[in-house]
Amino acid sequence: MAETALKLDHRTLGLLGLQWTLFWGNFALYWLFPLPLWLHVSLGVVAIHLAFTIWHEAAHGTISNRRSINNAAGIMGMFPYMTPYFMQRFVHLDHHKYLNEADKDPNQVYSSGPFWQLPMRYFRAIAYAKKMLSEDPRSRAMRFSDTTLLIAIGVLFIVSLWQGFFMDLFWLWLLPLVIAKVIMDWYVNFLPHVGLPPDRFLGTRIIDVPFLTPWVLCHNYHAVHHLWPSIPWHSYIARYRDRIDYLNEHRVPIETRLWTRRPSPPVAVHSNRDAGPIGRE
Repeated sequence: MAETALKLDHRTLGLLGLQWTLFWGNFALYWLFPLPLWLHVSLGVVAIHLAFTIWHEAAHGTISNRRSINNAAGIMGMFPYMTPYFMQRFVHLDHHKYLNEADKDPNQVYSSGPFWQLPMRYFRAIAYAKKMLSEDPRSRAMRFSDTTLLIAIGVLFIVSLWQGFFMDLFWLWLLPLVIAKVIMDWYVNFLPHVGLPPDRFLGTRIIDVPFLTPWVLCHNYHAVHHLWPSIPWHSYIARYRDRIDYLNEHRVPIETRLWTRRPSPPVAVHSNRDAGPIGRE
């Protein structure tokens, strides 16, 4: 039987190439041709900010029709974010499966209170990770990959303390990671879901604000992703325009202002069970 022709999402792979160029290029500039420190921090933030889109597309299998390519891209995209890819993938699929359900959806860590209080809720993510580990859905190879990444990062920072370049990693990696994480948590975890019910159609909002779109790589159309998780990030706007009547018919929350008081959650009329199965490898 003939093998299916290779398919690649060159836009997401381009993001991966850009991420690694910015991330490692920033180190090279810092050591060889130093720029103002704020600019080095900013370059690090941009590079790490791209991590979400890359691993997210890999987790949903939109980068390629080859599982190995999706996994490789996900692992590489996650490295600057210092997070095990396979564990994060299963956590994210649970978010789709248990959308906005209290004590089940891991995203509740981000959306169950005011954004300014979010750092105080990060500890709940550790508790969820422990629960995931006790029910570990990963294969042996996945666990090996995740553990190897954490060990490699740990060894790198230990060596940096020993050899005296820890502050380089602080300015170029740790501080940008903290800033990028807050930004990503706002536009992809908090903003799309805060105040909404556990419902396939009503549980994720769209923020139809054009100037925001390029900065967050179309994730302001996050409800499109939850309804059609198999399409890539750069197709969200086209699907939104094509299916606007469908979205309005099912009362998907669509907002045209970024800074506004979010409305009270509407009464749910569809359960998450209507969403269909969420595949796991």
